Amino acid sequence: MLDNQDERVRLTIIHDYAEDPESGECWPGEEIAGTKIFYRGRWYWIPWSPTHMIVVDLLCRNRYRLIGLDAWQITAKLQSDPFVLQHATNAPGHQVRPARTSRTAVRQQIKRVRSVLTKLIEEEGLDLKADDIIRSEETSTRVVRYRIACDVSWEHWPRQDDEHWNADVDIPLVYPLRRLASGFADCRTRRSPSTRITGGRRAK
Repeated sequence: MLDNQDERVRLTIIHDYAEDPESGECWPGEEIAGTKIFYRGRWYWIPWSPTHMIVVDLLCRNRYRLIGLDAWQITAKLQSDPFVLQHATNAPGHQVRPARTSRTAVRQQIKRVRSVLTKLIEEEGLDLKADDIIRSEETSTRVVRYRIACDVSWEHWPRQDDEHWNADVDIPLVYPLRRLASGFADCRTRRSPSTRITGGRRAK
């Protein structure tokens, strides 16, 4: 189903506090503010925790995304990747919010990431399977690699103290309107004129 052009699934990761939102590139210091999935003409928020969003973002930014990463590789990258190590340093307070994990914990985190996605799919009655989106693939030595098997894009929201910030910037309309958990690719998305950022703060 994921290979059918009319049924393609797209995962979009939102990076907040981007210094250069127009470039469409991901830079250290940005904060992962939320994730959403697009299917059959609608967007759905995925209520992953900050740590889980960092792990998913890392898998999506993996240059060998078609091959995947095993638990050891994921752990090593979380301990050395500049984006992870400087995560959210552009945000107010400049406090680093990294993902702390271990090789054993990675397996549990992937399991939890899938379970949250599965719950969303079931609640919304979507004809999808979390295992088809976040895949586990066993090698000849029985090492399991994890990869994201869907289209991925990023949205970048500007820092409030730079020239790109605009108090009237609107927030994309997403189905259902869930609690907001607070981009290298196409950052365009459908917008809702009725849901805007007002007074320099994002409207709920």
